[in-house]
Amino acid sequence: MPTNHASFEGGSRVDHLAPSKATILRRRIEALGDLDNVALRLAWQSAWGSAAPKGARKRFLMLGIAWKWQAEVFGGFNRELARRLSALEVPDRVPGRLDERGKPKAISIARPLPGTRILRDWQGDRHEVHVTEQGYLWRGKTFGSLSGVAKAMTGVSRNGPKFFGLRDEQRSR
Repeated sequence: MPTNHASFEGGSRVDHLAPSKATILRRRIEALGDLDNVALRLAWQSAWGSAAPKGARKRFLMLGIAWKWQAEVFGGFNRELARRLSALEVPDRVPGRLDERGKPKAISIARPLPGTRILRDWQGDRHEVHVTEQGYLWRGKTFGSLSGVAKAMTGVSRNGPKFFGLRDEQRSR
């Protein structure tokens, strides 16, 4: 006699209620393995709202679709992580400056993340700079920029990111 409460069938508990969202999600994800590339690309389009990346392999498509579905059910990234990933996703472009292919040059991320440790050997000494929420910590003093640290270290004004090796040298033209 079926009820809305759990009953025992063959010694195991069976719920007669609708399957949970997690159960439905698990079944959907398991079914991805049976899809061919065309069907996976359609599923990607449905999940992400844009075409799947060209040349993407089946496993990548499956992982991307599964992640998106899980994020819809359980939630995605927190705001801070989403902001950081978004900053990496599409780098800012330098207006008016073009690379060798004629496309706008990308600007590297302006500031390393808090918790980063930057090492620099200068005149036989190893210098360690810690990136904090407030700025850059070097020898117990906080600086607002890496250029400030570089100036305190060398005694002359320098491009801090370049001095610490965080910016590529300009290529010869």
